[in-house]
Amino acid sequence: MNCPHIFQKNPVLLLLIPCFAAFFIALVPTLKYQLPLSWDVYYHIHMAKLYFNQGFTLWDSLSYAPFGRPIYYPPLFHVFIGSLGLFFNGDIFTGVRILQPLLAFGVVFSFTYLAYRVYGLSVSFVAGFLIIMSLPFHRFMLPIPEAFALIFFSLSICSYYLSLKDKGIKYGITGGILAGMAFLIHPSTALILIMVLSFYTLLLKISRKDYNLVNFWAFILSTLLVASIWWVSLLLNYGYISTFPAVITPLSDYTKVFGTLSLLFALLGAYILIKRREKSDLLVLTWLISLLAVSQIYLLGIDVLNDRILNFAVFPMVLTAAVGINFFKDKNRWIFHGLTLFIVIVAVLSGFLAADKSKPYPTSSQMEVVHWFEENGDGTGVVMATDLKLEPIILAFSGQTVAGGGYGAAMIKELDRLKYMNFQYTMENIKKDRLGYLVLNQDQKTPPYSELVYQNQDYKIFRMKNL
Repeated sequence: MNCPHIFQKNPVLLLLIPCFAAFFIALVPTLKYQLPLSWDVYYHIHMAKLYFNQGFTLWDSLSYAPFGRPIYYPPLFHVFIGSLGLFFNGDIFTGVRILQPLLAFGVVFSFTYLAYRVYGLSVSFVAGFLIIMSLPFHRFMLPIPEAFALIFFSLSICSYYLSLKDKGIKYGITGGILAGMAFLIHPSTALILIMVLSFYTLLLKISRKDYNLVNFWAFILSTLLVASIWWVSLLLNYGYISTFPAVITPLSDYTKVFGTLSLLFALLGAYILIKRREKSDLLVLTWLISLLAVSQIYLLGIDVLNDRILNFAVFPMVLTAAVGINFFKDKNRWIFHGLTLFIVIVAVLSGFLAADKSKPYPTSSQMEVVHWFEENGDGTGVVMATDLKLEPIILAFSGQTVAGGGYGAAMIKELDRLKYMNFQYTMENIKKDRLGYLVLNQDQKTPPYSELVYQNQDYKIFRMKNL
């Protein structure tokens, strides 16, 4: 049987190998635990429930209570997981847990498909396993909007590249529709996508005087049209409010983020890309250099989520490394096949080890607190917890209003936590703020105007006496 010939006739078979590896790796924590991975997912589950209980709305009155806040997170992922929950008798928690291996498969497949259309089968196969070896692979299996949007991210870049290669405006429009959907899922992903393709287009225009911008404007226009479905109403009603803290990844951690092998062979790959400078090479170089540059703007005093930007830079870095490894395919096939086999083995082993260590966020004692509110919460009193990460979990499971609730980047007003955590409040404060419960650590004292209603090895729940 001529296996290479089979793969050449049916390239999707080779592309699916790293994708299924990602799927089965992500299946480990999915089957091992009854709760989904990540802490962020509980905010998104709450939003899915909010839409299905209240219909389409731009306001969330249950988080950052008693004030509430406009919803600055796009709704497409929330509607998607809410719809998925319908297949499990309304159990969204099971729906998002089942989604984990599907997201891992989807992200790796969209990326390897892009690599295939740009550089061919061998590069895409190697790139698929190199991406599994990278640190951000763990995020691909998390049931969060970013992972979902990454599927559209790679497919949009692929469509735009094909529009330039084949001079077909329909591909540019398709890429724009995909980018617009990314705006309705995870705006940071979409903004990075627009930035990369804008720099790429500018470079093509400068280097090739006859370059036609029609496909680019078709891409941008279709992106804006799709994104406007939700963003126009939000911005007209509330403007734009968003603040993000600076998160910096030190240079010493870059080998963990990108992978040592990727960084090593990316040097050879970059040399090849710079020497050739084909349209495909300029795309990957622009993608990589622009993201690495933007990730460093914190040096100018600008707050940036440096770690998230580097997560996006992993894709072109891996693609560059795969081009470097593919160099040996014609020079010395034994080296090429040996490197490829080594990468496959290491990727699969490291992936399964990382997946085996992945755990859901809530501890057993945290879930005991959550279940207490499911069974005993009054549904109206605001919950404030010393452990801020408890609040979105309480909200997602019980629907009890909370003083925080996750994704605090777009909140307008919140309760004075220091006042309540230091017990410097009055009965009038409790009534005005509609505070119903304080969830404190086990070593904290009984707060004024309250009664202890539950405790376990880590937490105490106090009900405020005014409600």
